[in-house]
Amino acid sequence: MKILQSLILLFIVVLHSCKGQNNQEEKPLTGFNKVELILDNEFISKDTITQQNTSFLNATTTQNVSVLHHIEETGFHMYNSLAFKNRNVGIIVGGAGLITRITKDGGKTWLENRFSRFGNPFYSAAFSGDNIFVIGDSEYIFTTPDFGKNWSVFNTKELFEKRGRISPKYYKTRFVNDKIGFIVGSGYISGEENSISVILKTVDAGKTWTTIEHMGLEKETEGISDFVAFSEKEIIVVTFSGRSYKSIDGGSNWQLLFETDGEDFVNLNSIAFLNQNIGLIGGLNGDLFYTDNSGNDWRKIDMPKDGDGYKANISDIIFTKESALITTSISSDYYRDTFVYQLNIDGTNCRPFLISESEDVLFTGESFGIQATADEVFILDRDNLYKTKTSNK
Repeated sequence: MKILQSLILLFIVVLHSCKGQNNQEEKPLTGFNKVELILDNEFISKDTITQQNTSFLNATTTQNVSVLHHIEETGFHMYNSLAFKNRNVGIIVGGAGLITRITKDGGKTWLENRFSRFGNPFYSAAFSGDNIFVIGDSEYIFTTPDFGKNWSVFNTKELFEKRGRISPKYYKTRFVNDKIGFIVGSGYISGEENSISVILKTVDAGKTWTTIEHMGLEKETEGISDFVAFSEKEIIVVTFSGRSYKSIDGGSNWQLLFETDGEDFVNLNSIAFLNQNIGLIGGLNGDLFYTDNSGNDWRKIDMPKDGDGYKANISDIIFTKESALITTSISSDYYRDTFVYQLNIDGTNCRPFLISESEDVLFTGESFGIQATADEVFILDRDNLYKTKTSNK
């Protein structure tokens, strides 16, 4: 009993001592409910149909698709995001319980870390050099320099002292280079109905973080869902309020770039640009918008209908050298034969990328993450991590 009381006291002390300020560095992670588990992918996946029979195909390359990882009674309830530094080193994150899984051998084995006993998930992860940053439904930014063996945390609550008590939720993190990175999300103010948009920035590889006092985003009460950063200065965000904004001064001032309104309103939750001219914005109900002139004009892309005639939500977008790849999700246990689509660079010919004609192998309704490295692409649905080729070249 005394040991338990000591542990509880230590946890409380650590939480108070880890509070971040604009000039305060991250702290070693201690006192959290950190649980480690080594997972062997061969053991976890040996009974899955997709792993054994390779019964679905990449529609572009006509090659079989491999499953790198599968949830099989492991306590990991849903994948939300992924980040791969190369074909061997990567991380998948989700929940419930702030869970990460890291591989250094291309998915053969995984190291799991779990940081919460509650239902809050991680939403995003990013590499800065060898450092991995993970954020989600928590005021803490989690960092590991050694692929999950040791962790540090940065408590962001005190960054908002001037605004009162704020409970932040972070949806996306990306780095421009090894030093400069951003985090976007929302903050719920105690006693108020609306939330605020939140943008954090680091210029020292995550040792310290600051809030950006952004002019032009005051009416955004639903939060920022995703962003692209061409440089430290030039950034484009999309919001759950159905708008996109651009900044050319590092996020201090914003101009409206794109808006869905009235009958055309749709929540926006994903954005990707091939270069400063060509880009895509995605939202709910299959709404996908294309630009080839830096966002001055946008054209709506007609997404294929899915399953019983529904258009699935756009969940994530990437550009490869050959095309754009788009993951979609339906918030139910609905299974379908396609959840990833491919679009030409010029915004034409949207078509299936992964397909399955077998009733025994159907993709789950919720799929969120996609990333390309060299000639391969990694794709997440709710239960699986897939790997396939981007082309036959």
